[in-house]
Amino acid sequence: MAITKNNPLARGAKQKDKTFNGKVAKPVKYIGTWLGHGNYIAAQDEAGKLIKDSDGRPIPYGSI
Repeated sequence: MAITKNNPLARGAKQKDKTFNGKVAKPVKYIGTWLGHGNYIAAQDEAGKLIKDSDGRPIPYGSI
């Protein structure tokens, strides 16, 4: 059997999930152009709520 990129055995180990305040964070597309926030990948908790900073703006997923 040839090893291809689609072979599950050839894939690396899963990266560790990012956490914020002890909760698992998932990436989600945030579109906030009407609010002046722009568009970016934000963090969302497992319950589906955006993780926000003290100003009420969603936290970018890359900054966690």
